[in-house]
Amino acid sequence: MGSRKENEQNKCEMTTDLDTALDLAGAGKYQVFHCALMVSTLGASILEMIGCSFLLPLAACDLQLSDHLRGIITSIPNIGIILTAPFWGPIADAMGRKPVLIVSTLLSGVIGLIAAFMPNLTSFALCKFAGSLFLSCPSSLGFAFAGELMPRRRRDMAVLICNASLMLIASLCPILAWIVFTIDWEHSNIFIKPWRILTVAYAVPLILSALWMTQTKESPKFLMMKSKEKEALKVLAHVYSFNTGRTPDEYKVTSLKKEDNSDQVDGEAITVTKTSATALLKPPHVKWLLLLGFLMLGLFSLLNGLFLFTPHTINKMMTKLPNETVSICFSLNQPDNVTHTVTCIDSISYDTFKITVITALFYGAIVMAVSLSPLSKKTLLVGMYSLVSAACIVSVITRNRFVAGVSMSTLELTALGIGPLNAYAVQIFPTSLRGSAVGAVMMFGRVGSMLGANMAGMFLARGCDYTFYAFAALIALCAALSFLLPNDNKPTSKSEKTSL
Repeated sequence: MGSRKENEQNKCEMTTDLDTALDLAGAGKYQVFHCALMVSTLGASILEMIGCSFLLPLAACDLQLSDHLRGIITSIPNIGIILTAPFWGPIADAMGRKPVLIVSTLLSGVIGLIAAFMPNLTSFALCKFAGSLFLSCPSSLGFAFAGELMPRRRRDMAVLICNASLMLIASLCPILAWIVFTIDWEHSNIFIKPWRILTVAYAVPLILSALWMTQTKESPKFLMMKSKEKEALKVLAHVYSFNTGRTPDEYKVTSLKKEDNSDQVDGEAITVTKTSATALLKPPHVKWLLLLGFLMLGLFSLLNGLFLFTPHTINKMMTKLPNETVSICFSLNQPDNVTHTVTCIDSISYDTFKITVITALFYGAIVMAVSLSPLSKKTLLVGMYSLVSAACIVSVITRNRFVAGVSMSTLELTALGIGPLNAYAVQIFPTSLRGSAVGAVMMFGRVGSMLGANMAGMFLARGCDYTFYAFAALIALCAALSFLLPNDNKPTSKSEKTSL
């Protein structure tokens, strides 16, 4: 009895800041559960966006899709995301991470499901565009939500591991396509085109993720920003109980200090007096927003631009002039006769699937290993941008089909930079602006996706060599600009020094 009273007395005196409270709640099973949920949400949105790279070659006959429209249709998801990205961040900052994620993820999945049954290209494109209006939120906010439930000292690692896991999930895109297109669907009483089945397969994970999202808790950082201290304490007590197996009443913290709207970047204190997203456009935040935005623009212009043409490009290399030693650009300049045939399912070869699946799994494992390494975010970004820039040049100059296919698949490694850039956004910007900042940075990326997809679709057949060299130069510039980013956070505050 005496020890219980003593514990209760100590508990009554436990008042601390949110970061220390998160440390006391521990980093364990709940964080694993929460990060897995965020990975599933982010991964589902990625499958929906990049699935067009495998859908369009197979749906070319049914949708009467010509080659010059391929880039436009590929960029449609990013157009919708760009239009709505400025709104989802402030909405999440005003209404909360959890409810906004549930609604946006569910609606994007349902509309994507409806797109599978559209009869023509116009209706299919309209459905994809409508779904993309809600896709901006799950494709970006998940990183901020994952970081806000982690202790500060493990926050960067959590975001990097989430990002590495997304690489493995991205490999499901060719794997699902491979599975769907190897099944003989004609044995069923009602014949459904395989590309429609694949559209459903890419949309269902969004719906499942939205349902799973109902089991998580709201961000305590958001709750404190809204002066909901009691609700934030309940979340922290639940996290503590989930991690330790003890009752929530045993959680030591009974009150939280008000959230300090100031962060530090390289020792420079940054105070926020406005919670409006317009504060991002004023010093000192605007310089970091522009830098992170340009780096994300370069990344996505390649990842969701040139890289999405990898299946189409590799497939042409494997099927056109198989007995000759030619470059990628020479293969792309060969006429394509399959667009107006009825055998759309044969437009992607087995070798194309084999290369894309194996390289996706291999690079996903590399990204996971690198993310678990002690390398800093800045080192990861500089190394990634430099390697991918070199891969662009190798892809265009080599005449070996295997080397060209592997080097072009290496462009997928640009996904390694999404996690560090979002981790920088979480590190640099304060809680009141964090959702808006991550959304704005990702909006730059979506602009890059739209520009990259249209440039690749427009110029690959007309100026293939120059297209690859232009992308290589852009990524090399991003590597140089990455040196301007601040160093990783070091534990300098008193709360961090005393954290568990």
